[in-house]
Amino acid sequence: MEPSKMEEFVANAALLAAHLTEQCNKAASAQQASAQELQASAIVVRKTIEEGKREMSDQARAAVHEALAHGIPAATHSIGETATRLRQVADHLQREQAQLSQRARFLGWKSLGVLSAACLLLVAGSGYAAWHNVQRADRAAVDAEVLEALQQVTITSCGGQPCIKLQDGLPRWQKNDQYVLIDTSAKQDAAAAGAD
Repeated sequence: MEPSKMEEFVANAALLAAHLTEQCNKAASAQQASAQELQASAIVVRKTIEEGKREMSDQARAAVHEALAHGIPAATHSIGETATRLRQVADHLQREQAQLSQRARFLGWKSLGVLSAACLLLVAGSGYAAWHNVQRADRAAVDAEVLEALQQVTITSCGGQPCIKLQDGLPRWQKNDQYVLIDTSAKQDAAAAGAD
C-alpha cells in the first residue's frame, strides 16, 4: 500500500474514531440531562408533599381553633375530614412518586440500551469500512503490479498462436523474432488429463 494511501486511511480512521467519541459523549450528556430532569421532578414532588403536609397541618390547627370556638363535635368532624383529605393527598403523592421512580428507571435502562446499541453499530460500521478499505487497497496493489508488468511486454497473436515480446534468448517466432512463443500444449495436456 502506498504511504499516502496508508496516511489517508489512518487519517480517515482517526476521524471516524473522533466522530464515534463525539457521538458517545453526546449520548452520555443526554443521559445525564435526563437523570437531572428526573431528579428535578423528584425534588418538585418532595416539595409538593411537604407543602401538602404544611397545608394539612395548618388546616388541622385551624380546625382545632375552630373546635375551641364552636365546640368539640364540630372540631372532631373537621379533624376527621382533614385527616381523610390528608390521607388521600398522601396516597396520591405516593402513587405519583412511585410512577416517577418507575419511569426514571425505565428511561435510564432504555437510554443505556440505545446508547450501547448506537456505539456497537458505530464500532461495527467503522470496522467494516476499515476492512473494506484494506481490501480495496490490496486489490489496487495487485492491479498496479499487473499494469506495471503489462507495460514491459507486448502480447499478440503469431500465426494463430499467442506470443509475447520479451527478452533475448527465449524461443522466438520464425516470422518475427521479437516475439517469444508461449507453450500452451502443457496446459491443454493437463486439461485433457483432468477431463479423463
